Amino acid sequence: MLKSVLLAMVGNIFFPVFAWADGDPTPTMSVNHTTEGAARILPDEGIAGEFGSWTVSYVVGDQGVETGGGIRVQLPDEWHSGPRNSATRLQTKNPMANNYITARTSNGNVKIALIVESESDDILQKFEKVSLDGRTERYVFVIRVLVENGSLEKGDVISVTYGDRTGGSAGYQASFISTTGLPILIAVDGDGDNNFELLNNAPTLTARPGAADEMWVNLPSQAVAGKPVKGIISLVDRGANPIDHAVILELSQQTGVATFPEELSVVPGKGYVQFEITPSETGVFRLKVRTKDFELESISNPMIVSKTEVKEKIYWGDLHAHTHFSWDGVGYQSYDYARYIARSDFLAVTDHSFFPEKEGLLRGLSDATWSEYTALANKYNDPSNFVVLQAYEASFGAPYGHHNVYFRSEPGTLEFPNRITLPELWKRLQKGKAITIPHHTAKMPIGVDLSTHNEDLRRNVEMYSAHGLSEAYDPSHPLAFEQSIFTSDAQTSKENMNLQDALKIGLRLSVIASSDEHHSRPAQPHYGLAAVRAPKLTRKKIFDGLYEGRTYGTTGAKIILDFNINGAAMGEIAKASTNPEIKIKVVGTDEIDWVELLRYQDGDEDFHVIQRWRPYAWDFDVAY
Repeated sequence: MLKSVLLAMVGNIFFPVFAWADGDPTPTMSVNHTTEGAARILPDEGIAGEFGSWTVSYVVGDQGVETGGGIRVQLPDEWHSGPRNSATRLQTKNPMANNYITARTSNGNVKIALIVESESDDILQKFEKVSLDGRTERYVFVIRVLVENGSLEKGDVISVTYGDRTGGSAGYQASFISTTGLPILIAVDGDGDNNFELLNNAPTLTARPGAADEMWVNLPSQAVAGKPVKGIISLVDRGANPIDHAVILELSQQTGVATFPEELSVVPGKGYVQFEITPSETGVFRLKVRTKDFELESISNPMIVSKTEVKEKIYWGDLHAHTHFSWDGVGYQSYDYARYIARSDFLAVTDHSFFPEKEGLLRGLSDATWSEYTALANKYNDPSNFVVLQAYEASFGAPYGHHNVYFRSEPGTLEFPNRITLPELWKRLQKGKAITIPHHTAKMPIGVDLSTHNEDLRRNVEMYSAHGLSEAYDPSHPLAFEQSIFTSDAQTSKENMNLQDALKIGLRLSVIASSDEHHSRPAQPHYGLAAVRAPKLTRKKIFDGLYEGRTYGTTGAKIILDFNINGAAMGEIAKASTNPEIKIKVVGTDEIDWVELLRYQDGDEDFHVIQRWRPYAWDFDVAY
């Protein structure tokens, strides 16, 4: 039952006094729209992620608003997306707490009630709610203001304040992602029959990026001496949004020798600048960049410069990201963000598939949106520059858990986890043309029982994402689910759901890492990245690298890793009659504190560290 809050009037401003739940009828939405009255919001913009106060006002039209009538208000979904992978609640209970909502009317003779529909005490909310336009989504919050006694006449005003600060609240947190002007939905019930009509000509709300807080300098991981390559420098605000102001950059070499511009400019509205760099000597090159007018400095990822082209290059990407196509995602900028801001070589947008059991409920990818979704992936796919894999997520319940589905070239059919099981999905996929990769396998309450396996279609495990680490059971690990602030609270499973458990029972699985980002800003250098070795940057070759296990993952840093046993590289099989020679090469993005070598063999209870090196250097190379 929805919670209503009776409002007391102090100086014509209404504050919540007590809650009631019984007898509150569920409102209905008419298919008709109305021009009755007008609405505005002040201010009509804010800085992404910063607290402020915004007031939506509805001016009553000719027909007035009778007792039992009122308005319903819904901000853009993005304005309920916080820094974590959960919606941030609205609340009417604590005037000193964040995101406090109040309502008022200009007519002092009218009593109104304020309702936050589906209000909850949970700070972070991961359940879906129905929007004014019929969608079932996570980032939907509807405010209702009802006329309890009296009636409003033409020209009277109903105002809803998001982030009322008069009681000590910090205010309301603006959309964590920057956006252009997005419409606010307002629905009106003038005659009190509890049937609302959407108002035409709704106002819009903009979230502008803040000032530069971080700089990302990205180069290819490999280059050839004397041949130019392209680099990208991007600047983002504290919420990782590309900035919208001008910045002058000064470039210098940290290690290695190359030719490049000494100064570059980031222009307003872009957030990044591309440039050409030509290494002139073999070795490891790193670029240092600093801003000219304020203190911000960054060093690029390492670029290994060789005399000739290498057989296989390391390509970086995010294989797990969500957008507005998912019921729990927002945003539209994934492809450009990954390519130009995060400088990803490849991307897979993996929005949820979900068969709508009721007509009109859009809870993810469906037969109706599949062609539009796959067409976007084809549109942004640019071989040799930026590869977009065709993919989606099938989120099964226990014991199968969540799996992303990837296609080698063109997309196959869309399958729905609320209609089939994981083994049934595997039967519908073709070996060599599709793979499935499970993620947050050790995250409870829904993990992945890896003992249910298909060696042809499950070749990799997403060992790390922003949710946390699924390598082994260790709740105290700084990357464990218990330590993550990315989403709502979770625990690490103890049984058969982490990577080490799978390897101990003989499964051959390579690892990746990716973000599981739900705000259309994938491949950030904090949330997890997949490294894939491939001879060239195409869909088929990236897929083949995944299929053959030529992969590793990081928590976001583009660390170069080369690991082989008796000359067999990652993804290959080696046999040895004596102690094998293990070669490890690490080229870091900062000083390397330690490198560990783990082993498991028959008779051992668990994996254990057989060697730990402490290089305290940016580069490390050893034969063991």
